[in-house]
Amino acid sequence: MRCILPLSALAGTEAVAAELPKADVHRNEVAAQTITGRVIDEKGQGMPGVTVLEKGTSNGATTDADGRYSLSVADNATLSFSFVGYLTQEVPVSGRTSVNISLAPDSKALNEVVVVGYLTQNRQDVTGSVASLSGREAQRAPVATISEGIQGRLPGVQVINSGVPGQAPIVNIRGLGSINGGSGPLYIIDGLWVENIRDFNPQDAESIQVLKDGASLAPYGSRGANGVIIITTKRGKSGTPAITFNTYAGVQKINKTYDLMNAEQWAAINRQAYQNAGRAPQPFAANLPGVDTDWQKELIRTGSVQDYNLGFSGGGPNSNFLLSGGYFNQKGTVQGPKFERYSIRLNSGFNRGRLRVGENLQLARTNQTQLNGLPFLDVLRMLPVIPVTDAANPGGFGFGNNNASTFGTNPIALQKLLNNTSVNNRIQGNVYGELDILSFLRYRLNLGAEYLGYHDREKRQYGQWRQNDPLNPSYYAENQGNNTFTMVENTLTFDKSFGQNNVTAVVGYTEQHQRNEFTRGRNNGYGTGPVYYWALDAGSSSPQVQGSTAVYNKRSWIGQVTYDYDQRYLLTGAFRRDGSSRFSPADRYRNFYAASAGWRISQEAFMADMSTISNLKLRASYGVLGNEQLGGEYSGAYRWQGVINTNVNYPFGGDNIQNGSIQTQLPSPNITWEERRTTNVGFDLGLLEDRITLSADYYQSETRDANVDPAQPLVLGNAGSNPYQPVGRIQNRGLELLLGYNENRKDFKYSITGNLTTLKNKVTSLGNAATSPFFVSGPGESTRTEVGYEIGSFYLYQFDGIFQTGDNIASSAQPNAQPGDVRYKDVNGDGQISAADRAHVGRVFPKIQYGLNLTASFKGFDVAAFFQGVQGNDILNTGRYWLDRTDDNGNYRVDFSPWTPTNPSTTTPRAIISGGGGQAGEAAINNSRLNSTRWLEDGSYLRLKNLQIGYTIPKTLTDRVKGVGSLRFYVTGQNLFTITDYTGYDPEVVGMGLLSRGVDEGSYPNIRTVSIGAQLGF
Repeated sequence: MRCILPLSALAGTEAVAAELPKADVHRNEVAAQTITGRVIDEKGQGMPGVTVLEKGTSNGATTDADGRYSLSVADNATLSFSFVGYLTQEVPVSGRTSVNISLAPDSKALNEVVVVGYLTQNRQDVTGSVASLSGREAQRAPVATISEGIQGRLPGVQVINSGVPGQAPIVNIRGLGSINGGSGPLYIIDGLWVENIRDFNPQDAESIQVLKDGASLAPYGSRGANGVIIITTKRGKSGTPAITFNTYAGVQKINKTYDLMNAEQWAAINRQAYQNAGRAPQPFAANLPGVDTDWQKELIRTGSVQDYNLGFSGGGPNSNFLLSGGYFNQKGTVQGPKFERYSIRLNSGFNRGRLRVGENLQLARTNQTQLNGLPFLDVLRMLPVIPVTDAANPGGFGFGNNNASTFGTNPIALQKLLNNTSVNNRIQGNVYGELDILSFLRYRLNLGAEYLGYHDREKRQYGQWRQNDPLNPSYYAENQGNNTFTMVENTLTFDKSFGQNNVTAVVGYTEQHQRNEFTRGRNNGYGTGPVYYWALDAGSSSPQVQGSTAVYNKRSWIGQVTYDYDQRYLLTGAFRRDGSSRFSPADRYRNFYAASAGWRISQEAFMADMSTISNLKLRASYGVLGNEQLGGEYSGAYRWQGVINTNVNYPFGGDNIQNGSIQTQLPSPNITWEERRTTNVGFDLGLLEDRITLSADYYQSETRDANVDPAQPLVLGNAGSNPYQPVGRIQNRGLELLLGYNENRKDFKYSITGNLTTLKNKVTSLGNAATSPFFVSGPGESTRTEVGYEIGSFYLYQFDGIFQTGDNIASSAQPNAQPGDVRYKDVNGDGQISAADRAHVGRVFPKIQYGLNLTASFKGFDVAAFFQGVQGNDILNTGRYWLDRTDDNGNYRVDFSPWTPTNPSTTTPRAIISGGGGQAGEAAINNSRLNSTRWLEDGSYLRLKNLQIGYTIPKTLTDRVKGVGSLRFYVTGQNLFTITDYTGYDPEVVGMGLLSRGVDEGSYPNIRTVSIGAQLGF
């Protein structure tokens, strides 16, 4: 049966009831009787919203919240029981007055209806690359965002997370296609386009779909280049109103810390470093002060997480509603950061004849205390002979002095003396209406809006947290702003069959408007004591005020068509013309398009005898997508124009001061749309009635006209962002596999699903090849984005061992080196070591990323285990860089063993502090400061991401408590163990930005969580 549904069909099973045929008033009258019964699922729980239909008629009913129904039917009737995602059953009445059944999941129908652009399709008819996940699977882990819930579960989707409370993960779909534009996907929640997903309550999600190739993304035009994640929220179902309450609470800890030296061990190595440089040791290294601080222990603590969700839902044949509220609270595993979210959701729908209307609304308020600085580096740099607190210092914290000198920052002082908080009030929602003009022609109006009001506060108490830093006065700053986004979509859908030819087409016109307003105020001088009440007008010196408004708009024309012949031969085409105010009037509009085809071989007559193959489909697509996201001031809204400062005073001598204007930012007159051309070929295979399923895709994409911004000299009048030039090209290609097996053996049911993705990323052009342009990033310019290599490729000196006694050092490229010093490769062969000897090494992007999901249930017990990992990438470990260098005062690893004549190490050079002058000074620099492959480590890992064990109380027991429909208890463990050779805190690092994503510059590690929870239904 062909089934192409309107978007409202995703609202739930009430759509099934709404589309029942009209009553046949000419049906022959037969003696009637009332049939009652109950419908349960595979776990024995009552199923609300099941359609019970007297076969051959429109006479039907739907089950209530407990799965019960009552229906008056003819004596010789046959009952048909149907529910989305379950096998339809037909049961003859045969004179009975009670019919109870159990519906079994339909593996073919699971996630069958998917959203592709402005249409919904059966999974079997989809010709593009679309990955799906149920909200239930994404909600198994105790996470703050839906992005964390999909990590590792879908091929082609890379999610990089950290343990920072309230920080949204980095999400990339099929690699990076931009250097300066946005690289994250577009999120669509119930038809509303959104950029921020952190404030969305993941418990509200019913299903998640990820669109990855040109065929599925072209309808989104200039926002489809980085992929689209579509989230459909829960809605009420027909029957008795239901009340649900879900909650969990748990403790969180950091899995792994460094084994660092204590005061005595540190002093021995530090004395050796000063001695090798010909310098007197520090006083506290020569004579220990009686202080032995474990900085990791002082900073790290046990965190907590708790989540509460209450829902009330219901509906009838012509309406549905859902009202839910949630509260999420997370306290960080280090002193300082925390995050909490309050959310309310109201979804409702109503249909009357040809008209359907509805709305989706979320209100969210978040409070976040942010993390300051890089505490996971500072705990390595701070010396164990320095106390956490010191009453002799301003502010009362220890940070080093002439007795024990360090350039490290007291991370605890930084969290306590500097308080950064952010409060967000966000409203997201849309109102839609659909009118069936004809049986095959439908008009839809979708009005969406998002409002964000934010208030950030920065409170700097009087005090000091770093040696030799100036004692800055206390200050207070406030940032306030309002961001408003509105959208209007008008679409007209044609859906008709002509024999075995089935056509669905949509045309439409949309507009989007974004307005960002920002105001900042700051004042200084709040005294030298603790401040308990902060106000901008309470400061005493140098007040500052600034603010801005940025506006940009987009309008679009869309077209999309799907065609199939007998559900065997499938064609899809899509077109979108976008116009954006971010570009100059001469290049404001661009066309984007895609086409795809599919062949359902399993539907051919010659496959009829091949009962083993239940599904086989070939797919191919090609599309041209776009990217209009730009970085810089005002969200990139005015980059095509220059910036003129009209309030500049210029002295002409004496008191003759005139007001004038200067150009502070050059325009980008050639800025244009980035284009991403994508190709995808794949197949879907089902065996043994789809107990075994396999999907495979090969993809390739090339970004053309990527906007890059080479540095420009100040003399040209450019003090802001550098002008964009559309000269870049970036290529991504790889393979995606999804393999699943599920089996039901009466009370025992289990499934195994695995996915695997490969990715190769390469920059193929940055403009004029003769000038060899490149972009550097990372500490010490340790990464370089250059033609022929990955974005953010490691660019390092080559560590080549340690000079040993007896080596011919004088004839090497480092003639001034001493035994025990680091030896580097002379890459260019010029007989000396210089910056020209750095080279591209390692891999930033994993060769393989994978996930494995195992689920099983037996009677009331259920268990789910999820493994996730990556293979073949490298990480620049700056933690090891600080721990294993002796030119600067910091702590060391317990197993740190520098070279000595009696300990001729081949991996660790001799200890030597800077400041010795001559060859000693050069040795200190070469041994420690040069960014080399000595700090490059394998970033591969395998992690037990989530383990959940649950038990559902038998219905025979819950029925004894009036009003209780179901009760389930569970325990969950997240990030329980990780197998890796990486020596840092955590191999899953968020990096330092787009161009240095492989650098671990003190990334907040992922945390281990153990929680218990309950799910209660009334």
